Amino acid sequence: MIKINNIKFEEKFSEANIRYRVFEDNNVITLILNTEVYPSLFKDNVVSGGIEAKIDIEGISSIKDLDNKSYKDNGNITISVNNDGVWEHESYEKFKVEIKDIKNRKIKISLKTDTLDLNTTATLVSLYTTSTSREKLLKKFDLDDFYDKPIIRKINNSEVYKYFVKE
Repeated sequence: MIKINNIKFEEKFSEANIRYRVFEDNNVITLILNTEVYPSLFKDNVVSGGIEAKIDIEGISSIKDLDNKSYKDNGNITISVNNDGVWEHESYEKFKVEIKDIKNRKIKISLKTDTLDLNTTATLVSLYTTSTSREKLLKKFDLDDFYDKPIIRKINNSEVYKYFVKE
């Protein structure tokens, strides 16, 4: 269920990715949730859009560590709405998120701000990092839930490692 400003929308899709980085010798995980909604008619306007949530999480070392956790105000939420061809964007730093029931690439997420109420089951797609090689990453994060072979892309002087979640 998705409500934006008390208007219900039908979910088109919801996916989650994990970004891993090292900051001042701490591993920082960002769970990135992207949800899109189908267009609907509201007051003679066609309304559609999406939600992007970036939730910064410290102190986890596997996907399983996310299960049955709650986080508050640690990241940002952007709600983008196309109202009859005009895009409107609102960002929030005050929010509450609950994560539960992680099973087979599916992750249940409840996200609330003062204008958003989102309850979804997202597909967990990948983990990516520019911070470290596979060997260094394995010392900080359990990759058992990911395929062994990453996609590696060189961007400027960095290499991006992208690991996909196993089915």
